[in-house]
Amino acid sequence: MENWMNIGKTFEELLRPQTYPLAVKFMKDESEFPERTRRPEQKIAICQALTLSRKFGWTMGITEEDCGCPGASLTYGWTSPVDESSLAQFFQMAGYAADETGTQRIVDNLDRLEPGKYGGVVVSPLTRTKIVPDVILIYGNPAQIMRLLQGRMYKEGEKLKSELAGIMASCTAGIIRTFNTGECQVVVPGNGDRVFAGTNDSELLFTIPATKAEDIIEGMKAQRFAKYPIPVSLQLPPPFPGM
Repeated sequence: MENWMNIGKTFEELLRPQTYPLAVKFMKDESEFPERTRRPEQKIAICQALTLSRKFGWTMGITEEDCGCPGASLTYGWTSPVDESSLAQFFQMAGYAADETGTQRIVDNLDRLEPGKYGGVVVSPLTRTKIVPDVILIYGNPAQIMRLLQGRMYKEGEKLKSELAGIMASCTAGIIRTFNTGECQVVVPGNGDRVFAGTNDSELLFTIPATKAEDIIEGMKAQRFAKYPIPVSLQLPPPFPGM
């Protein structure tokens, strides 16, 4: 795990994020959870587990039995307490789309794992990770996300394409889409992230396939125009009008 911990330390040195970068790994079942993985005493949403890990430094393990979010249970391929039509009705009731066609399209386009393939997910602070990650998550402000984008562009010079919705954000658009596509994502945290998990108004999320983490670090180090925190071009001597 030392290499992954060092990757986490480098991200922290380059970005100075307010919370821990996270390692996320899908497991066949809870028997694969590492020792001293914390399990919730009550049902919990995936976004809430992310907050506990990135702010408290805990390694969290979530299974179907632990999950209190119907949408996440559906997209993670677990037995959902609601069917897809009920989820679409909820989205319409919440005002996410104008009619049944729109809300059904939202459900149809949710990022998903293969049903029944993964029985659990583990989230751990990257600098003290107990798992080899599938996906790395970094919460930050727009300037920190800019630096990650610069690092990602370094190898090939291609712009990053992200699909933004503001619904089912960190747990699906972030974790699942990155895992399924093998590509980084910029994610605007949704209502669940903010209402239930305490994500700050100023925070965005950048997700990285773990195999690309070292390339992004290389790109961030190579970029010489500006580091983080962003330096300001100071006018010297300072102007004092009328004096």
